[in-house]
Amino acid sequence: MRMFGQIDNSAFDTLDHDKHRMRRAPWNPYFSKQAISRIQPLLIQSAVDKLCDRLAEHQAAGKPVIMTNAYASLTTDVISEYSFPEGYDLLSRPEFDGEHYHAWMALSRISHSLKQFPWLFPLLDSIPPWITKHTSPDFYVVLKQQNYLLDETKKVLKQRENVDYNEMTLRPSLIRSLIDSDLLPESEKAAHRIKGEAQIAIGAGTLTTSHALKVATYHILANPPVLDTLMRELHTSIPDIDAPPNLQQLERMPYLTAVMYETLRIFSGTSHRLSRIFPDRPLVYGKDRVIPAGTPVSMTGLHIHDNASIFPAPYDFRPERWLPLDTAGQKLLRFLVPFGRGSRQCVGMELGKAEFLTAVANVFRRFGGAMALHGTVRERDVDTVFDVFNPMASREGNGVVVRFRREEE
Repeated sequence: MRMFGQIDNSAFDTLDHDKHRMRRAPWNPYFSKQAISRIQPLLIQSAVDKLCDRLAEHQAAGKPVIMTNAYASLTTDVISEYSFPEGYDLLSRPEFDGEHYHAWMALSRISHSLKQFPWLFPLLDSIPPWITKHTSPDFYVVLKQQNYLLDETKKVLKQRENVDYNEMTLRPSLIRSLIDSDLLPESEKAAHRIKGEAQIAIGAGTLTTSHALKVATYHILANPPVLDTLMRELHTSIPDIDAPPNLQQLERMPYLTAVMYETLRIFSGTSHRLSRIFPDRPLVYGKDRVIPAGTPVSMTGLHIHDNASIFPAPYDFRPERWLPLDTAGQKLLRFLVPFGRGSRQCVGMELGKAEFLTAVANVFRRFGGAMALHGTVRERDVDTVFDVFNPMASREGNGVVVRFRREEE
């Protein structure tokens, strides 16, 4: 997808159906429900614990937190730790790092230009970095991030040249699993190709879930009845704050799950129209409209999620609409499409849901009663105003800012 400066370099931007199926195959077991359930206590819970430690430090210091950056640090650490032999470890820094988040949003902001003018990315890439840094700061950050991903990929490929590679005890990672996969021919394991997959993994894994967590935090705090109901369930289901539940236990919390569904509805992971092509026969729409084979067809999930005939009062945040989960919730789930559908559905769906449930449960169980919005305005800081593939709030927005009251207050 040339919107992100690459064409036919990753499963995400591969148009040919057979090639896409081949490239996606090594991803599937790594992001399966079973695999994510295995890593939740070790990787995701550990990262959320570190996030809570940083939030506690801000609480003690009386410092407001830009939750956009806090959640992006969390999701970046999780996906980078899962993708590379070494993660970024942003949560170990005293302040929440915003550079990586803003790098990926910078790429999103220029995505429409790159789509219409595909020669733009190679042109800017050919300019010396010191010039780009001053003439196009956003693009400089993007190039810096892409060069880092390429260097990390080359390190893994270099290890593969070692004669004892197969006997080496190496930490598993997505990039290593792609390079070692028997499902991909050697021609698919060049550095630029694997870097393309890394870019999609890190970029999507950073932005989508961090945005969802930011939106959920706003709506929970802006709606006291929602906060009260959630806090009651969390206190009942997690009596010991030092003994966090595993993923299966989190999924059995109905109101927490309803909050997740409602967040995924009111916030779409992507706001752009996702194209699909029926390659080998015409597509019949309605009774008499025939779309020729090979014609791109696209729409945005916002048109479904904001449809008042399906979701009454769509602008309102109402987790209750999904309850009971096994009746009302099941009926509505067929209209919930934040991850897309079909063979090109987001491969990281289970990881994103696990991160969401773990983060919301732990952050609100620990700090919920002490959290308050700090100057955040929904229309300016939360709602989607621009489509830059990823949903974007107003340019004047400050993000979701939360103040954590100290115990003595």
